[in-house]
Amino acid sequence: MERLQSTNLLKEILKNYFNEVEGILGVAICDRNGFIIASESKQENKEESDAIIGALSATLDQAYIDRIKAEFGTTDSFFNITETGDKKFIFSSMGPNSILSTVADQSTADIELKVYSEHIASKIELILLGNQFVSPKIPEIIKALSKTRGGQLPNLAGEYSNKLILTGDYQVGKTSLIRRFIKNRFEKDYISTIGVQLSKKTVILSEKTKLNFIIWDIGGQSQFDLNRARFYNGANAAFIVVDRTRPNNLKSIEKWYNEIQKTLKRTIPVVIVGNKSDLVDEIVISEEEIKEVANEFGFHYILTSALTGENVNDAFLYIAYRVVENL
Repeated sequence: MERLQSTNLLKEILKNYFNEVEGILGVAICDRNGFIIASESKQENKEESDAIIGALSATLDQAYIDRIKAEFGTTDSFFNITETGDKKFIFSSMGPNSILSTVADQSTADIELKVYSEHIASKIELILLGNQFVSPKIPEIIKALSKTRGGQLPNLAGEYSNKLILTGDYQVGKTSLIRRFIKNRFEKDYISTIGVQLSKKTVILSEKTKLNFIIWDIGGQSQFDLNRARFYNGANAAFIVVDRTRPNNLKSIEKWYNEIQKTLKRTIPVVIVGNKSDLVDEIVISEEEIKEVANEFGFHYILTSALTGENVNDAFLYIAYRVVENL
């Protein structure tokens, strides 16, 4: 029964992938040995459909798998586009269990393929790891991100830095989100952040472009209200994190944004992060409510789970692309 649910969820996610990216012709989920776990094709003709999936299988041969293992190891994520004739072959992985293989026509923008395929690959990993509450929906923030830079991947040559501040009330999960992003793990023991904690992670946006995240995890306790402003100086972007299981937590967004604006006196990209989305039976703040507040302030929003990792990388990558876009 659980296996059937996982299979159905994988199929639904692949269909959503097709619906959002017009130029996709076929897609397959493979294990790290190239064995196809699930596949879909847009071609109505069965022979054409089989030809598309066959082309994916032929491209993802053992030599290619071996090269991936040699270059990236068996646990690291990777993204690659190979152009052949009038088609693009895209290979994306966000974990040790699967490779998402996509074939698209030449008109499909590279950044659209990268953003969507990495997002879908993340969800596939979660499902294969046994998570049953993965949402098949594609977040609005992914749709917005895929339209940046005129459809081109960043072509800036160099290594850049970005100061990202995480704000929000105490115990909303700021530290857990950072730990999931940096170390891809979740720890149940809660240790309250006293003042501020700093973390760093380098994200590779293209072959030429690297972004160093300097992440400031800012304590949400009221006793730090008078001293918090100095932590905001120099920030390029911000998350305002809310706990979806905590009644009235949305009301804190205005407070945190006003505090940021008062210090910086300039506009920076801000994302509302609706965390603890895995606690489906305890959620009291709906996506529509978060969306309404986000629209009111002109922010993007995303629903995350630090426990499972769902949409966590996407939130940070959105900020990475927004910062690079403004360089």
